[in-house]
Amino acid sequence: MQSYTAIMIIAGLLVLTAAIMIIRNNQDIRKQFDERMTKGWGKEPKLRHTADEFECISHFFRDRTNGKSGYYVDDITWNDCDLDRVFRQMNAAFSSPGEDMLYTWLRTPQSDMGVLFERERMIRHFSENAAGRRKVLRILNDVGRMKKMSMYDYIKRLSHAEKIGTVKYIVLCILMCVGIVMLFIHPVAALAILIPVIVANIAVYLRQKDRTDVYIKSFSCVLKLAEAADRLSACDDEIVSSYRDELKNLTGRLSALRRGAFFVTTSGSNGTGLGDALLEYFKILFHIDLIKFDQMITAYRGNEDVCMRIFEIVGGLDAAIAVASWREYLGNWCEPELISAENGFLEVADMYHPLIKEPVPVTYSGNGGNLITGSNASGKSTFLKETAIAAILAQSVHTVPAGSYRASFFRTYTSMALRDDIDSGESYFIVEIRSLKRILDAAQTEGVPVLGIVDEVLRGTNTIERISASSQILRRLSDTNAIVFAATHDIELSYILEKFYKNYHFTEQITDGDVRFDYVLREGRATSRNAIALLEVSGYGEDISQAAREQAERFERTGEWRL
Repeated sequence: MQSYTAIMIIAGLLVLTAAIMIIRNNQDIRKQFDERMTKGWGKEPKLRHTADEFECISHFFRDRTNGKSGYYVDDITWNDCDLDRVFRQMNAAFSSPGEDMLYTWLRTPQSDMGVLFERERMIRHFSENAAGRRKVLRILNDVGRMKKMSMYDYIKRLSHAEKIGTVKYIVLCILMCVGIVMLFIHPVAALAILIPVIVANIAVYLRQKDRTDVYIKSFSCVLKLAEAADRLSACDDEIVSSYRDELKNLTGRLSALRRGAFFVTTSGSNGTGLGDALLEYFKILFHIDLIKFDQMITAYRGNEDVCMRIFEIVGGLDAAIAVASWREYLGNWCEPELISAENGFLEVADMYHPLIKEPVPVTYSGNGGNLITGSNASGKSTFLKETAIAAILAQSVHTVPAGSYRASFFRTYTSMALRDDIDSGESYFIVEIRSLKRILDAAQTEGVPVLGIVDEVLRGTNTIERISASSQILRRLSDTNAIVFAATHDIELSYILEKFYKNYHFTEQITDGDVRFDYVLREGRATSRNAIALLEVSGYGEDISQAAREQAERFERTGEWRL
């Protein structure tokens, strides 16, 4: 009796110790999460993805827009504006759906104020309500990110899942049960049945498991989303409550899929406890997960839209919180005033590039065509990029790095950082004229006005053909409802197009052999000879620079080049 009591005490102490360890572990996890949430708020995220992982984030957007009409930021514009870096700067999302939705927002600028108002409602709420933000982020954190692939890719993979057939697994399960029952009736006969059945079950299970393992994590992702939807439905938060009824309806449609899914998605190979190991042995011997697998496929079929809608809601909440944190990081930002207008216009004060540490704000107000001249490194390209970025951010995350922003809705297209296309064998010039053609085509299509951004028009050909061709392209763009910003070194264009384009320029000062840029946008064409003066600064000698200056002045008078 005493030994029995001692065993019970020891067992009780072990259970108590395990419980204390679990509680402490959960407390540590909660503490780490709270520290991450507090320290990371309003900071640039430190998370870094591999190239393959970053590519996976774009898959939800690409599948969503594939073959569908409507405007989205194309790859040329995205790459020209370094929007991968802008996305990384604001990607404080806690979950894979959040990353995918934030990326999709940036790639699909909206001209529907209803959509933008709803995003603003969520962003502003989570900016001002720290308690609600924490509640939601705890749920999103449990959804988490995936390694190597996005959660969307895992879920999408289920569309290729095939049933494995359950009859033989049911038969083997029944034989296993019969053998166990016979142990209590006729042990010798039971062993004669159990030993070959166990061997067969292990062999069949391990062989079949290779076919199902690829989809187990996919089902786990679906169940994580469903669990998150349940918890969000019960979350006491003003924003989340507006989705409560929809989430309850969606999770209700997944009830058949979730019933008994524990046996399929819980893997002892991933767990570390005794219970996980025992469950794995149980599945090997009784094939309960293989039997359930086909039922889950049946329950999932027809509910793909349900999973994607939960994905969008969960991801949208996470994306809104990420944007709220990014606003805190920017410090100086504004909500845009967007106008439905037939012709494009832009009025912006103190606009800056979000990736530049110490930017010089720019103020601009105008419409139609705008020609930008100035020397290299004077600020032309930065101004073009920040203008395109501001328009995209205004219509995607309803946040602009500026003091104020008032503009029409835009379809933004750029042609800036182009390169030869080695894969297709196309030269730089061919790539460039095709890039410009897509802007012209869009501007000549009815719809929201186009914001066309062009850096160094047709730089890939000789001077005479460049000036003649680019002047005609820019002239044609001026006949549309587009607002165009084109940077050029060809001062001739500022004269040829002065009836159709307003001239602006950036300039620099050379003092004591040092070049200084103020990055201020000024009206009028560039008139300085600083490019030639730089020859002297670089040690070419006054004779060369003076000769170059005289030659340029002679060309302006006579229209002829000669040494």
